[in-house]
Formats: sequence, C-alpha cells, structure tokens
Amino acid sequence: MKKFKQLLNLALLLCFFIWHDVNAQTVATFDDLPLAADTFWNGSNMAGGFTDGSIYFPNTYTSFGGSAYAWSGFAYSTVVDTLTPGLPNQFAAAAGKGYNHSTTYAVSSVLADWVTYQPIPNVIKFNTAKAITGFYVTNNTYAYLSMLNGDAYSKKFGGSTGNDADWFILKIKGYHAGIVTDTVKFYLADFRFSNNTLDYIVKDWRWCDLSSLGTVDSIAFTLWSSDVGLYGMNTPSYFCIDNFNGTTPPNAITENKAEQFDMNVYPNPFINNVNVTFNDKFSGKLTLSDIRGKEILTIPEFKGGSVDLSELKTGIYVVKYSTSKGIVTKKLSKN
Repeated sequence: MKKFKQLLNLALLLCFFIWHDVNAQTVATFDDLPLAADTFWNGSNMAGGFTDGSIYFPNTYTSFGGSAYAWSGFAYSTVVDTLTPGLPNQFAAAAGKGYNHSTTYAVSSVLADWVTYQPIPNVIKFNTAKAITGFYVTNNTYAYLSMLNGDAYSKKFGGSTGNDADWFILKIKGYHAGIVTDTVKFYLADFRFSNNTLDYIVKDWRWCDLSSLGTVDSIAFTLWSSDVGLYGMNTPSYFCIDNFNGTTPPNAITENKAEQFDMNVYPNPFINNVNVTFNDKFSGKLTLSDIRGKEILTIPEFKGGSVDLSELKTGIYVVKYSTSKGIVTKKLSKN
C-alpha cells in the first residue's frame, strides 16, 4: 500500500509538471524569438509566419522591390523609436518597448479588401483548443502619431476643436470549430467623451481581457476607425501585442470605455466645491442625498462641472446621476 501511494504521488507530481509545462508554452512573450536590438522581422524570408507559446502567428510578405512595407499579419520587433512619424516607423510600439520593459513584442498589420475596403482578419491559431486569459496591447507608433497629430492621409483625432467623436477599435473574435464564441472590443483611441479631458490614445501597455471568449482554437483580429474615406479606413491599421495568454494581472491598466457609463466626483473628501465629470454624451439628472436618503439637491439637466456644496454640514452624502444609459451613484464625504 505504501509503495502504491508513493507511485500515485509521483504520478500526480508528474502530471502537475506536464500541465505546468504545457500551460507555460501557451504564453507568447516573443522574448525567445532571435532578433538583434532595434530591428524587426517582417516575414521577408517567406516563412509565412512564426510560432511562439504554441500559438501560430501568420505573416504574408510580398516582394516589392525589397520593400519592408509589403507585409501583413504579424511581425515581431525590438524597435524603440516613439518619435518618428510615418510609414517608415511602422515596426515600433508607442510604449517604446515590450510589456514590463521587455525587449521584443509583436506588431500586427491589418489589410483591407480591395473591393469592399473592409478589414481582412488576422487569425492566430492554437495547437489545441483552450481557454485564453487575454493579452497586453498598445498602439503602433505610426498609428499613434497619425491619430495624435494627423498626417497627409489621416485626420487628427478630435479635430481642430477636440470635439470630434473619433475612435479606433481593435475587434477580437474567438472561434471554436469554426463557430464564433464571443467578440471583444478594445478602444485603442476614444474621443467620444463629453469631457474632452477624458479623450485618449493608448500609448502604454493595457490589458485586454479575453476570458469571455471561452475555449477557442483560433482568434481573429480586425481594426476599425471613425476616420474613413472613399477607400476605407484612413487611420494606419496597426497595433502591437505582448504576453499573449499571460497571467491575468490583479491591477492591470485597461482602457476607458465611453459606452460604459461612469461618473467621477472629486475632490473626495471635499470642503466647499466638488467637480463632477462623466464619460457620457447625454445630459441627465443629478441628485444629492444625505446618508438616510433625504434629497438635498437636484439639478434636472446637468452636463458636468463644479457644484458649490459649501453650505452642507460635515458628513457622508450620496451623489446620483440618471440618464438614458442608466444610473450611477457615488459616496461623497465633506470635511
């Protein structure tokens, strides 16, 4: 019996190490891919793609006079240039390096169909179907500077006044046996906020949660922008990724989402005035109540700003904002 238990424990331990090894292999950090400093691999060797973390990343390279630009799908890079605008800097991440200051990260270029001008999905495939945690994502430097300043082909996001409701979305679809499991949207830029100070273009590494996709055997990526012309999207169609299917971070920076209604009240605690801002385009009703629910103040059509509450007594209050998108409440303390 003792020998049986020893064998059983050994078998369980072996299974654990096998599981741990397989699980570790499903994380694509791109750090083990051979690449010199401040260079890139764009598929010019006609390999058709690369594998990292048991995930296959496709690449299509078209020989065009030796041009580095005639590619799509996925490349990997160690380029650190965050300042040079334009197509020649298409292999740089806006964050400057990989996630957590790592050296290597992946760059994706999404082509559009020549007839419909709709994006052609870049599809990564897994060696076996599995549940995916997510990945880190940031803008490509070429796309980031184009949205920030505008260029010969693309507009400056927000326009001259900053009020244009521009956006740049990465859409991620999970597939299992050819059937879509779910779709996740990640805003690489969002200028749809009523308060322009909330508008943003992602420049650091943000965690994109893919847990809602469930078990998948492939994932498709497309890019969409509010800046479109006669021939489709004007915004440069690039993004960068790192640590694909890594450990879900406890305090990861994610994106703001204008469609997720929220309210910010500050300072908190306050003395005289509080500032109330929203990520919502519509006005709504603002109410202030004491801790027992007694309504003290009501502003029927409130669009944000400073509110004088100097006459209130020291204590705890509840701010409620109601719009067609829903209701949000925040606790507020006066010193």
